[in-house]
Amino acid sequence: MADIKGPILPLQLDPRNTAALVRDTQTKIFLESGGQLNDFSAASPLSAIVEGQAYAQSELLYYLNGLPEAYTLQWLRQLGLQRSVGAKATVEITFTKVEGFNRTVIIPQGTILSTVGKLNFILNEEVRITDENVQATGRATAEKWGTIYNLSPNEIQKLNINILGLGTATNLTSAQGGKDLESVESLKSRAFSLLRRRGLISAEDYEQEIAELAPEASIVKVLSYEERELLDEEIPSGVVAICLGDENGVELEATTRKNITRLIRKKVPLGSSIYLVSPTITPVETSVTIEYDDSSITGGLDLYASQVNTIISNLINPQAIALGESFSYQEIFNEAFNLSITEKVRSLIIRLLKTGEAQTDSSIEYCNAPFVSSEINGVCITEYEQVLSSTSDSFTNLDPLRSFRHYRNIITFTAASTQIPLTFTFINTDYDNFLRG
Repeated sequence: MADIKGPILPLQLDPRNTAALVRDTQTKIFLESGGQLNDFSAASPLSAIVEGQAYAQSELLYYLNGLPEAYTLQWLRQLGLQRSVGAKATVEITFTKVEGFNRTVIIPQGTILSTVGKLNFILNEEVRITDENVQATGRATAEKWGTIYNLSPNEIQKLNINILGLGTATNLTSAQGGKDLESVESLKSRAFSLLRRRGLISAEDYEQEIAELAPEASIVKVLSYEERELLDEEIPSGVVAICLGDENGVELEATTRKNITRLIRKKVPLGSSIYLVSPTITPVETSVTIEYDDSSITGGLDLYASQVNTIISNLINPQAIALGESFSYQEIFNEAFNLSITEKVRSLIIRLLKTGEAQTDSSIEYCNAPFVSSEINGVCITEYEQVLSSTSDSFTNLDPLRSFRHYRNIITFTAASTQIPLTFTFINTDYDNFLRG
């Protein structure tokens, strides 16, 4: 039978509170005295002695129970970790002259601006509203730390001084940046995460570390030994092979790659080094035809088409499909079938597009560049790597560095009574711009 596992509970040397200590002490006195000491009523001197003793003991237990936490914090401090004391919010203040006042108004540095709830902000620098202007702005910083100072617009309403010619002073935008004192639980969680990353061991360790060092790397994967054997590119032995790139499969900038290699090299096991490779992204074209009941649905087909496009886009992208894995034809079919408008999914066709570098070879001309294509009898024919349909819906991705991204979604709705089709085409413009350079 499998082991039963549960969370690690907080350590308490003694879980009893004052009331429990009083009851236990009274029981002990009664038993040890052979029942002679038995008056524990509220007015009894014996009760006063017992309750005083229990209170003193509960105070001692409070500090003893806090010892494990105190030792933990002391240990973390020895490792150089510090607790965040919070941050002060800042806000932009808009000062407005009294109507008709045509002289310069000066609001001195250090002016205190307050809310109705008496939260104070201090003006960072002097603000001048010149003769020809009606308004001026300046930045102010919260008097203390905390999220309570992240005010909504127009909460600041008064100043601590009267200024001739000044009409109003308020924040037209929200105050931002205020942070509270970091909780002990948050500190410990952050500390142990950092300690784990000091020595990278598992694939997850490496991937989390790179996510911290290069947030622009939307594709990160540490290759296993079996995956490395499937590659055409020969990877040296004794290295940690990491596939790294953006959502288009583009190699990260040389500076970023160099920085990642330099910083991670300090944390890998002795004798190992880092080897970076880039992913491959295959563009995908999807065509789906849905039959609907036109007697109950008479409009809004563009919204339903947008919904289908969103579903397909979410299922076919590098964030949803890990390197080396593939999309599920049946999952896409089921999502289209489960829509409220769908009476029948008449067809679903998924095409894997081939991209080529025709511009580098003058002997080749693609009529549908950048996709591999040719003109036959005056018709442009695109060549697909594979076409998936209801009769042939299986596909296996054998490339551990490969993922997929939706390029074009062609969505057709057919009325059940008239069989009149209405087609919507969605192109991933960001991806299209990338592919066309």
